[in-house]
Amino acid sequence: MSDQLKFIVEKLNKEPFKKNFNLITFESLESMQLLQLLNDVLGEIDPKHVVDIREEMPDQTAKRMLSLLGILKYKPPGGTTDLSTFRQGLVTGNKPVIHPVLYWLLQRTNELKKRAYLARFLIRLDVPTEFLQDDTVADTNKQYEDLMEVFKNLHKECDQLKTSGFSTAEIRRDISAMEEEKDQLIKRVERLKKRVETVQNHQQMLEIARQLRVEKEREESLTQQKQEQKNQVSMLKYRD
Repeated sequence: MSDQLKFIVEKLNKEPFKKNFNLITFESLESMQLLQLLNDVLGEIDPKHVVDIREEMPDQTAKRMLSLLGILKYKPPGGTTDLSTFRQGLVTGNKPVIHPVLYWLLQRTNELKKRAYLARFLIRLDVPTEFLQDDTVADTNKQYEDLMEVFKNLHKECDQLKTSGFSTAEIRRDISAMEEEKDQLIKRVERLKKRVETVQNHQQMLEIARQLRVEKEREESLTQQKQEQKNQVSMLKYRD
């Protein structure tokens, strides 16, 4: 148990909590202070739970915490703890109940943040079967489930991109390199343009070059049309 408490105190003294506890001050917390501390950790995982527990009824606090702990898939140590006993321990700020919860939460805070975030968008609606007999309700429920699948796939792709090796710094370097290359090309075009402008009759030469390009494009078009006609003739002979 002492190792567990040391771990809790160590984590609570770091960002983002910065509590400045030691084992003695942590152990001397009163039940409401310990319960608020648990709520602070839950609030870090899911901002909707940033609450001053003095402003809500004990039953509301217990219901809210149990709901989030259920979403996070927390199971009391031993697996045989009666739910009503666990609920009562939350309401009263019981150390044997709250310490293991804190230990579990602080071990995997980042993972649980992700789980809480996803839960907001992946909670399936419990629609009574008789309601699904209505076409509109059934269609709406189907659209809702389809959107959940789209969200899961997009989130998965986002995670893959984050771990693909590309970083923001690398992308910015690539953009910077492309912008530099673009500037060099613009400068090169400007230099060539100035050199052309010094040539006598440069406008006439540019017009001739334009006409030549048009004629080449026309020649390529005619060649393509000729080939297409040959193909058509070949197909007609084959049919005959």
